[in-house]
Amino acid sequence: MANLSEPICALITPPGYAAINVVRISGKGSIGIVAQYIKPRKKLLNCPSHRVVFGTFYSREGRAIDQVLCTVFRAPHSYTGEDVVEISSHGNPQIASQILENLLLDARMANPGEFTLRAVLNGKMDLPQAEAVNDLVFASGAMAESAALMQVQGILSQHLQNLLNDISETRLRCELAIDFADQDLPPVDPEDLKNRISHILKQAEELYAEGVSQGKYIREGIKISLVGAPNSGKSSIFNAFLKYNRAIVNPHPGTTRDYLEERVNLQGYTLILYDTAGLRISSDEVEREGIERTRELMQNSDLILYLLPVDQEIDWKEIDELPSEIKNKILWVATKYDLITPDFSDVKNSDNLNGHSPDSAIPASVYAIEGLEKLQQAILNHFALPQKWVDRPLVTNARHLAALSRAISSLKNALQSIDNQAGYEFTAFDLIAASQALEEILGIVTTEDLLTNIFNNFCIGK
Repeated sequence: MANLSEPICALITPPGYAAINVVRISGKGSIGIVAQYIKPRKKLLNCPSHRVVFGTFYSREGRAIDQVLCTVFRAPHSYTGEDVVEISSHGNPQIASQILENLLLDARMANPGEFTLRAVLNGKMDLPQAEAVNDLVFASGAMAESAALMQVQGILSQHLQNLLNDISETRLRCELAIDFADQDLPPVDPEDLKNRISHILKQAEELYAEGVSQGKYIREGIKISLVGAPNSGKSSIFNAFLKYNRAIVNPHPGTTRDYLEERVNLQGYTLILYDTAGLRISSDEVEREGIERTRELMQNSDLILYLLPVDQEIDWKEIDELPSEIKNKILWVATKYDLITPDFSDVKNSDNLNGHSPDSAIPASVYAIEGLEKLQQAILNHFALPQKWVDRPLVTNARHLAALSRAISSLKNALQSIDNQAGYEFTAFDLIAASQALEEILGIVTTEDLLTNIFNNFCIGK
């Protein structure tokens, strides 16, 4: 790991032409490093924390580069916990480059995520909060933003810390029973111990279940394949979700030879939509390749919208031959439904049309005003996704889910050890394993490799 006390600097705004560019420098002596390039120099050196100084930035040779604003954050009251200066210049990339070139005479370029890594190591935030910073930067939907912000604010960390405290208290009871077994002390009640562990286990399982069922989709988006025979309306619905004509719509079958992929927002959730080649027997080599890719997408999708156009005969043989793991991911959709009921008047209150079977296919049309509402709602209902955000702990990170799963397994082993009367030594050992799994999430116990892997996914400047 690099020396984490030396000054580092980086451009923290996107490269290119803009109204302003911002260069950040953090570490020991950062304020003095910047001051040697700024006039008036003493004003910056004497500047209190969280104040802004206006001045001119000069090169080492004394050439004026730009008029800048320097925002000073003195340790420990900064993002990194160190002395930090953020230099705002005019948004010409050449100006930012020249400022960086001069700072790099006394500092080095920051590694990806190094500013946030220093914040973790200096106690300004814990590891889940740091990971959420990156999630917040790259969040693609309102729900992902809310989940990341909740984690940045420490709501998840506090919940995990409470679980960790409960495990530690329960483990202490086991260890007292072991250490003072020969003393005239009241014995540990195994039922009380089981109740305590069961309560912790229930909370951990609820947190894990919500993370698996919702967290992944909130953070990464929902992969949805539009599948069906040629001319079943896949491209039309694809375009309707996007609200512009991305895919070619043509009455001739086989128009879509390869799949198209786009992201769209649905009530704060990110949908990753795939418009696929129509499923049929084809002698065209290119179209056959597209159909094969459609089948691969069906395997990898979170949800399949299988379109059953009301104006065509359905190839039930093709559908019957689908493997069960594919059928379990299907929502059946009756497309071109405006040909039956233009105003959708007969389906507005039809709860039985839920898409769970071909007989209950969800009516859809790109021409009726309400033609996609029922389908969009069915997608959210399929994943039991909330319609509005509620401030509660939610695990969205795969690393956290894996560690939480290990903690749950250890808690179950602890209960089993009590049932088997194996001795409190075994129960305490399992509780220690559960604690270590949660500590790994919180960053209490980390390895250099783990930190490197996490922060390598950050952008430089964060």
